[in-house]
Amino acid sequence: MGTPLEGLERLRAATATGELERVCERLGITMLVVFGSAVDPDRTRAPGDLDIAVRLRDGAAGDLVDVVNALIDLTSTSEVDVLDLAAAGVVARARALGPPSEPLYEATPGDVARAQMAALTYAMETAPLRRRDLEPLADR
Repeated sequence: MGTPLEGLERLRAATATGELERVCERLGITMLVVFGSAVDPDRTRAPGDLDIAVRLRDGAAGDLVDVVNALIDLTSTSEVDVLDLAAAGVVARARALGPPSEPLYEATPGDVARAQMAALTYAMETAPLRRRDLEPLADR
């Protein structure tokens, strides 16, 4: 099995050849974005895993286990972590879709941009509430 960075290069190559699109369509993935240390230009060490965020179409034929297995096969690395954007919390969703994420597939042009704007706006708008919820923990 390869490294996370080798897996990222395989994903990029699969995007260029259309293979990633075929996999996404088969599994009902409407959006696929790579995020985390593998795409961070400021990383200081090799990433330990390849973080991939996906959004599945309602009623998708596959489930998250199928998605993980397909991505392991496609990237030739078992160091794949998959985040389901529909189930992710506000902070995880903003981190996955914010800079320096790398969108590799969207079923409809503009889906990723709309999801990025929504995730980052919601994270900014709810930040004061999340801070307020954490204050009692800091006093302990």
